[in-house]
Amino acid sequence: MDFSIDLGGMYEGPRYYIDRAQEVEAAGFDAVWFGDHIQPWFHEGGRAPFAWSWIPAALEQTDAIPIGVWVTPPMYRYHPLVLANAIATIDQLQPGRFLTGVGTGEHMNEHPFVEEWPSWSERARGLVESIDIMRTYWESDEFFSYDGQQYSFDPVYAYEQPVTEQQIICSATGPDSARLAARHADHLVTLDVVPDVKERVIDVYHDHGGDGDVYMQTVGGYGDADALIDRIRHSFASTLKPESFDELDPRELQRTAETATDAEITDAFLIAETPDDVLAWIDEQEERGVDHAVITDVSYEQSAFYAEAATEILPSL
Repeated sequence: MDFSIDLGGMYEGPRYYIDRAQEVEAAGFDAVWFGDHIQPWFHEGGRAPFAWSWIPAALEQTDAIPIGVWVTPPMYRYHPLVLANAIATIDQLQPGRFLTGVGTGEHMNEHPFVEEWPSWSERARGLVESIDIMRTYWESDEFFSYDGQQYSFDPVYAYEQPVTEQQIICSATGPDSARLAARHADHLVTLDVVPDVKERVIDVYHDHGGDGDVYMQTVGGYGDADALIDRIRHSFASTLKPESFDELDPRELQRTAETATDAEITDAFLIAETPDDVLAWIDEQEERGVDHAVITDVSYEQSAFYAEAATEILPSL
């Protein structure tokens, strides 16, 4: 079982997270992830460093740990050709270390770039086309054009291509997106908070030919339980409410989050006070058939968490 940390990037500025990435590597985790958000899920104290600036800096200031985007929609804010070029360039500078996570996007982050928020099926078609374009850019040795439903362009040539094989990790939170990941991506990432996630996502992924790694993500933290519950109540707890996914304003998202009860938060998120709490959660993921467990870390004392993980958690894996 691999175990990694998503730094998220919503509580502090970019320099802070560079320092934490170095600590994550020193502790011996398997990867670092960073969220791609133009807005955080909450307003007061929220931050939103740009992932595509932060990740190359983090790669340069760490030694070997893989660092990935968690996750980016290769649409709306970014044309897939631009992302394909960016990823190829990063791979030339840091071969094999960048991890590409993709998804269909969040209304909150994409609404400035679209006149009307598309349905999931329309976004899914766009994602499939985007993946196709990116793979062609990385692999083609000829000029190539594209004529799809959402993307169309005259011939272009990929003057920068990756030096290592690129793998795409696709986010899925239901059966339809699990099927998409199985057919068009190399690996699957899903969320611990999804109801019946093994049956509705992981099993569907495998049943439709998905044979890549399964990544499982939870929002959680290490330390005093009451403090962690309070922090989540003022930030990520809005993700428990279905109406939040149609909301555009982080101020409203924060107000929604503050209605979550202690029980709702402890049921949905990882509140870990001991190494055994973390290891028990990882064991649950292994029983589900997960290959790679990821915590989006909301700990107040992140440095202490990573130092303790180095001696009390990671050796057990």
